[in-house]
Amino acid sequence: MSIDTTVPGGELLAQLAAGEFSATDLVQAHLDRIAGPGAVLNAFTLVDADGALTAAKEVDRARAAGEPLGPLAGLPISVKDSVDVAGLRSTHGRLSDAYVATVDAPAVRRLREAGCVVLGKTNLPVYLSGHESANETFGRTLNPWDLQRSSGGSSGGASAAVAGGLAVADLGSDLAGSLRMPAAWCGLSGHRPSNGVVSKLGNLPWPPGGLLEPQVSAIGPITRTAADAAAFFAAMAGPEGPEAVGWRLELPPARATALAGVRVGVWLDDEACPVDAETRSAITGLADALERAGAVVAEFTDPPVAGHADLELFCRLQAGEVVHGFDEERFAEHVAAAAAGSGFSRAVTATHRQVLADWEAQRAAMARWARRFEDVDVVLAPAVPRTATRYGEDVDAAALVSWNRLTSIGKLPSTVLALGPGAESGLPVGVQVLGPYLEDHTPLTFAVLAEAAGLAGWKAPAPWT
Repeated sequence: MSIDTTVPGGELLAQLAAGEFSATDLVQAHLDRIAGPGAVLNAFTLVDADGALTAAKEVDRARAAGEPLGPLAGLPISVKDSVDVAGLRSTHGRLSDAYVATVDAPAVRRLREAGCVVLGKTNLPVYLSGHESANETFGRTLNPWDLQRSSGGSSGGASAAVAGGLAVADLGSDLAGSLRMPAAWCGLSGHRPSNGVVSKLGNLPWPPGGLLEPQVSAIGPITRTAADAAAFFAAMAGPEGPEAVGWRLELPPARATALAGVRVGVWLDDEACPVDAETRSAITGLADALERAGAVVAEFTDPPVAGHADLELFCRLQAGEVVHGFDEERFAEHVAAAAAGSGFSRAVTATHRQVLADWEAQRAAMARWARRFEDVDVVLAPAVPRTATRYGEDVDAAALVSWNRLTSIGKLPSTVLALGPGAESGLPVGVQVLGPYLEDHTPLTFAVLAEAAGLAGWKAPAPWT
């Protein structure tokens, strides 16, 4: 039986429901692709074939017995190596402090409860830091669109697996674009949730067993389409831990259910955030198409965050989060480096008073965003300012994540929308659709509508397949 593993998850669900093939067939097709043509991508660090087939057979048994099924029942997914899957090894790009997880991370548990089947774990850079998912232990992950190029970081194994038809979806953690960059570079969709909507516990380099939810980063799905991103997000979202006793998640409905009349801001200019001509052209092309479809499109001026000062604020916020994952030896190294003048080391060893001052500044930025979203429903901004880099290419790594650093300050939801191959490079270009804090359904629905109207969407990486 021939199964096309590169189609969107929604299509595969329909085929499963129609009995065109079983969940076991679908999982086996993915395992065959991982071991066959997908092997060249080096997306996986570990494949749990036996566990996946056992889970798929249980879905088939439940379906045959007429038992209730989860909304994603039978869909094979991969999981970023830093995210805990019970019984499988967790790493952040090295084996020296790897461990076998005893419980699923909350996001993984929720996806399993929705019926997903875990195929294995996917590659990333050491400490989840970098725009290339390569490390000495597991090697280099390749972009299915061009095997000489990076699939992004830090969720580059995830994006290569989904784009290459090796998994229907994966999880992307995102502090400074670790979901958004890989999705854009591999022609995918995905959703970085509003902070706190999806639990990020059980994700290295956070301390194993850590109970605190991070202040700046988030975790969400990497998928082929926005419709898939919405479905996976719905399965992942919800309170965890002590808060779940009394809190319920009731996100507002989307502000618009049609493109006509939706208010769109286009944000392409910031003194500290360059954008190349190809990316700019693709985003302005989408804006023009939206205007023809009846959307109210305007340049997004007076943004709530901007320039080098806010980028520096983000870097301090980032440092205040990542330091929680440092062991004593690594922290001592930064204490010494701070004394020698290292700016990043000074940030990770900052006083509690400075950290609280930065959190206050972040809340003030969130308030400014709320006021600006009185005038617009969504904002289009670069997910990454250029197409995928070649391995070994000399590039300003900070510039690659500058837009994501700015937009992460406000804890905003961001849906990545694939705009197709760029006019010059022929490589995928992506845009991030920003929505108001805790209004995740607004950018997700907007992206789904844009795909349905043919203005954007998934295209399989034909050069590789």
